Amino acid sequence: MSLAEVKEKALALPVEDQAELASFLAARFRRDDAEYREMLSRLIEDKDPQNWVKWEDVKKRFEEP
Repeated sequence: MSLAEVKEKALALPVEDQAELASFLAARFRRDDAEYREMLSRLIEDKDPQNWVKWEDVKKRFEEP
């Protein structure tokens, strides 16, 4: 399968699946980046609700108009 075909299939996925695919690919590229892992851990461990982002709000930012 060519890269163009992969892109075409990715665009045909529902938005939720596209987001999951993007997360998967980002994690693959960053898996050996210690600084990124540390920052991500710090964000995940954040106990202050003021700093939290709701998944619904993230999805709204990426929805097509």
